[in-house]
Amino acid sequence: MASARGQPLQALGERELNSRAQITPLKSTRKLEADVYEVKAPKESVPKEKPKKKKEKLSALCKTPPSLIKTRTGKDYRRGLFLGEGGFARCFQIKDDSGQLYAAKTVAKASIKNDKTKTKLLAEIKIHKSMHHPSIVQFIDCFEDDINVYILLEICPNQSLMDLLKKRKLLTEPEVRFMMVQIIGGIKYMHNRRVIHRDLKLGNIFFDADMNIKIGDFGLASVLKGTNERRYTICGTPNYIAPEVLTGKKTGHSFEVDIWSIGIMLYALLIGKPPFQSKDVAHIYERIKINDYHFPPDKYISDSARTLIEHILKTVPGLRPSLDDMLLYEFFTTGKFPNKLTVETLVAEPDFSYLTESQSHMNFLQAKRDSGLIQSSHMTPVEILKTDLESEKPKTLLPQSLSPGNTKSKYKEVTEPVLKQRTSEDPANSKLGRARRLEDHGMPYKQSRGHRNKSVSNAILRQECTNILNGMVISERQARIRASSRLPEIEPKTPILISKWVDYSNKHGFSYQLSTDDIGVLFNDGNTLLRINHSSSFWYIVNNPNEGWLAQEYSTTDAPAHLHRHIEITEFFAKYMKTNLCKVSNDDDSIMDQDEIFLRRYTRDEKYVMFEMSNGSVQFNFKDHHKICISQTGCTITYISPDRVCKTLALSQVFREGGFREIVEDIGLEEKLDMIKCALKEKIHASLD
Repeated sequence: MASARGQPLQALGERELNSRAQITPLKSTRKLEADVYEVKAPKESVPKEKPKKKKEKLSALCKTPPSLIKTRTGKDYRRGLFLGEGGFARCFQIKDDSGQLYAAKTVAKASIKNDKTKTKLLAEIKIHKSMHHPSIVQFIDCFEDDINVYILLEICPNQSLMDLLKKRKLLTEPEVRFMMVQIIGGIKYMHNRRVIHRDLKLGNIFFDADMNIKIGDFGLASVLKGTNERRYTICGTPNYIAPEVLTGKKTGHSFEVDIWSIGIMLYALLIGKPPFQSKDVAHIYERIKINDYHFPPDKYISDSARTLIEHILKTVPGLRPSLDDMLLYEFFTTGKFPNKLTVETLVAEPDFSYLTESQSHMNFLQAKRDSGLIQSSHMTPVEILKTDLESEKPKTLLPQSLSPGNTKSKYKEVTEPVLKQRTSEDPANSKLGRARRLEDHGMPYKQSRGHRNKSVSNAILRQECTNILNGMVISERQARIRASSRLPEIEPKTPILISKWVDYSNKHGFSYQLSTDDIGVLFNDGNTLLRINHSSSFWYIVNNPNEGWLAQEYSTTDAPAHLHRHIEITEFFAKYMKTNLCKVSNDDDSIMDQDEIFLRRYTRDEKYVMFEMSNGSVQFNFKDHHKICISQTGCTITYISPDRVCKTLALSQVFREGGFREIVEDIGLEEKLDMIKCALKEKIHASLD
């Protein structure tokens, strides 16, 4: 946590609060970090700052809370020692009746002088409150008294990455790999919920008691209504601001600004200072615009780290690697990777010489799993509602929607839980990806406000086609810019495929068998029954245009009467496919730890059959018996040959090499990929009509 001048907050026995002040004026600084909230200039260039009268900090209006802080809900807190202050808030340690410690970010109501400032504060609370991820500082509660607004956050006792760098001067690559995987996991979670952080920096990345990463301070965060929306406010911290932010209204900025910040942090941790560091802010901005940085010859940095940083710090946002792409780089896939960090890391360089290549590989995979980077699931985008910004009671600032009574329930996030490996002994563990689960006894799922009177199903399909198409375009572009360097291969992983299918839509529907041996029938009414292999349960998935896909799990021995006919039809197709059809690909045990998925939509064309799966991927079965699956991000391709040999690679690598190296025959890959792009475009345009 940093103050307005970039200094760390006062520590309390080696403990520091995990969130800096929300609004901080732009100032020139010689420190590693300088805070900035909102800047109306520059337009073409940033003029040198003229001496100004020193303004009183808004945090100075914040009176010290009483020793006993009483809330309207009856839960009281005892104030501890002062932790520090920023430009907008003061921070205190507080304790509840059970002795649990929290960090209390305290904002004076007197400092909230207009609707704009109030909106910023309430938006920060709403966004942070809606975040639930192991790499994000946990929002606990918020309340107010007559003088202050209090934001309660989990305590991060081991300070920030900024403090660590100041003590250690620079870090080793194994440490940085571990930290960056957790950071990338947290950022991917935010981006999946359409939130841009916009102030990612070392001072806003904290360590919990177990030395795991926690991203904090959502004071500059913004929610995008759509993936193509842009923001135009010039904001951030000078050393970390992306070049497209400085252009303001000319181009706007989006999720790529957080990608840029990852590159800055990576450089700073390995070299010891940010790449564009200068004595004044104007010079920092000029260096950022022209990409003027270099790697000091007296500081060691591996070629793999240098390559990753160079690719992230591209001036053109579209040329930067995606979060998923970063993890494919040699910097992450090779080299030592610890299974955890210890508190000794805070004061001394750790010894990782004991780590073997296989241990490092397993630790890398586990870190990705723990950070949510392997299992992909649909997440409800954050939404700022009018009720989040307007209080229902006079003389109060916090609306009811953000008040303590609603903290854990009103905006409970709807996500798909991670699937454990399926076993016949434990069918209850079965979870279905990409479909919301109905409440008990088949009661309808509550309709979300943002989806009323809209075709949510079509919107989801359109967005997923758009994501794949954009990813394919970016992969092709990355293949060109990486032509001079070796592209790291991805970890081989067989996707879930449709291995058999029968089109009986003239009477019942479209039946298919997955490579997991799950059997599904997409009935003519748009609903699906998915029978789980080695289990006594099945899913019935209703396609509700206004709410998307809603799923309920049943036992085959206790199925409702209205589904008996559906079960009979599914069993008929299962026996038929087992007897008469052969599978698309060979069995692979790696598919057993993936989500159960289902077919959302299929399209039959003269040259191919297109399958759109619930995990966002698409599969094309071509007439010549070659098959291609493209991942939901558009960055991974799986090819299945007519003799059922399966190969998975990064699509950018396939573009760069002009095909699959191990496949000698001409499979017409370029033509097939063009057909896939055209099919995706047609789906996108058709859904807009």
